[in-house]
Amino acid sequence: MATQPGAVTSELFQIASDVPEHRRDAVLEDINSNIDTNWLTHERFWSRRHSPFKPDHGLVLLHHGGECVAYMIIQRLAIDGSSVIYLSGTAVRDAYRGRGFFKRMFDAAMMVEFGDPAAPAEFCLCWRTRNPVIYVLGRAQCRSVVPGISDETHDGALEDFCLRLAATLYPRQAIEKATMAMRGAYGQLRYRDEPRTQTSPDVDRWFAQTIPDSADAVFCAGWAPNRWSRR
Repeated sequence: MATQPGAVTSELFQIASDVPEHRRDAVLEDINSNIDTNWLTHERFWSRRHSPFKPDHGLVLLHHGGECVAYMIIQRLAIDGSSVIYLSGTAVRDAYRGRGFFKRMFDAAMMVEFGDPAAPAEFCLCWRTRNPVIYVLGRAQCRSVVPGISDETHDGALEDFCLRLAATLYPRQAIEKATMAMRGAYGQLRYRDEPRTQTSPDVDRWFAQTIPDSADAVFCAGWAPNRWSRR
């Protein structure tokens, strides 16, 4: 935790089920309040029923001035001997966007996951989004990714692995192989303001054309080098 006055402080639970019982309702409220600054919602996305407080989940919270201003939830999987990290959810309060909080939370989570010298040299990172900004941030962590927007190469093995991951995490959700689109994945959730990258117009166009309905999502997967291992 940072100690200087006015600093944005980090709180990390590598094992999300370690969040004390007496704090869980408040943490859920913090998470959902961040979602509310980005989405128009009809019901709480994270709840006691749909809970992040599980042994295979990790949680990072950023605080400023007594308020939670960002969160990231990850899920750990292992498939065919490969370590997999799924970004289950992340949001930054609207007034705090553009400050590198995604990278800060991601690095904090990955340091405890893969900082050991014996950690694998790479892992699979996957995420589901309809936000082109999140796609660009996730792609930046990977040496290859699908769907590979504006990428002329075709990684069939990664594509097949992406489909397997999607089926594992969302067994009742259909996915379109050509685009990895999941129609209606977000139900009644709607963005308050449609996100744009400002730096990758090709990605913005692809998202606008491929998933024009804000309830749709794209499932992504990539191979990420382990740059956190203390080898």
